[in-house]
Amino acid sequence: MRILVFIRKVSFWLLDCFKGCPIRRHYNDIKYISENYSSANAIKRREKHLNNILKHAQQSTVFYKNNSSGLSLSDFPIIDKRVVQNNYDDFNSDLFCDKKNAPRVTSGSTGTPFKIFHDQNKRDRSTADIIYFGKKNGFDIGDKLYYVKVWNDINMKSLIRQWMENIEMYSVFNYNDEGIKKFISDLRNDKSKKAITCFASTCNVIVNYLDSIKAKPEDFNIKSIIANSDALDNKVKDKMEYYFKIPVVARYSNMENGLLGMQRSNSGYEYEINWASYVIEILDVNEDKPAKLGDYGRVVVTDLFNYCMPLIRYDTGDVAIMELDEKDKGEAPILKTIEGRKVDLIRNTEGEVITSHIVTVNMWKYTELKQYQFVQKGNGHYMFRLNPHSTFTKEEELISEFKGYLGNDATIDIEYIDEVPQLSSGKRRLVVNEM
Repeated sequence: MRILVFIRKVSFWLLDCFKGCPIRRHYNDIKYISENYSSANAIKRREKHLNNILKHAQQSTVFYKNNSSGLSLSDFPIIDKRVVQNNYDDFNSDLFCDKKNAPRVTSGSTGTPFKIFHDQNKRDRSTADIIYFGKKNGFDIGDKLYYVKVWNDINMKSLIRQWMENIEMYSVFNYNDEGIKKFISDLRNDKSKKAITCFASTCNVIVNYLDSIKAKPEDFNIKSIIANSDALDNKVKDKMEYYFKIPVVARYSNMENGLLGMQRSNSGYEYEINWASYVIEILDVNEDKPAKLGDYGRVVVTDLFNYCMPLIRYDTGDVAIMELDEKDKGEAPILKTIEGRKVDLIRNTEGEVITSHIVTVNMWKYTELKQYQFVQKGNGHYMFRLNPHSTFTKEEELISEFKGYLGNDATIDIEYIDEVPQLSSGKRRLVVNEM
């Protein structure tokens, strides 16, 4: 089996070499910048990447010709999905209109479809990002990968492609108790070294199942577990590491841009930022000015490599805290925590923004529940949508506890449901703000 892994790895790089080594060049650039953040050469490379994309965007797209006043990043406006959708054609570079660009489509947390395009160089850069950060956390090209996501007619891989990429496809839609049991059994019976990539919310489901059967830690010969797409709760991360006896890391990415950051297997819960491929700003929640280090702010991304449809200072809708990395001599700023979607932040009865982790951390004790969803319906009005295993007898306890977090004058309703609905992406929202 290891021979086949080696053959797949060598074949990948030989094919890249045949094409002129675009992925290898990007990989070497990412590796150098990431590992020498404050060196003069790394700074020069980052500045060159930024200056190139700003100049290109201003010269070749209608939107940036009309809406940027200079060639410094601060001269460009803050944009978001709404701005892009309302000016869609104006974001396309006229230098790439006749080239083969790949669509990237996401429904987002709100279910609103959003499509942009990536040129081939951007696709190669994204591939190199995934290879570099995956390798740092135990996964390399050719390794067997249990890939857990929504598989459908659009993204389904052929049997030949599955063999070439060494992928075992598992659909998130199969994750009832029997599906999880089979997944665990397959991992146990597969004696080869392997890796897992899945939704962070899938980790929740796996942990809940292993808790329910009082499972013991087990060595499944897993090299790496990478969670992506939605926020990985720290307690879920810890429990996954306990059960599978391997570090578990979360990848911070989106469909519009790519891999923005990743936790490190030898570290805690913070995220190393992909400074080689993006400029990330954390701006004040209410104003277009920088947030203070250590304060929550909006995640605003400048993609340094998408030339066919540049996204400069793109407000992702996520909220995070940026800090200096004390473990790295304070050189490269990190994301201490990522809250997820801005719309999913909640407010207490006095209108103050509070972390959604108030909900996710404190719901662990209610083991009678299969699923839950917390919803802010209005000012001081909240609802728990509950899907219990059988009868739920702790309504009063639940309401009393959360009045302590939200305010004693909070109105908290309970609604029983058969299932928390999935988005088209396969993810489920645990905390929703419907105000």
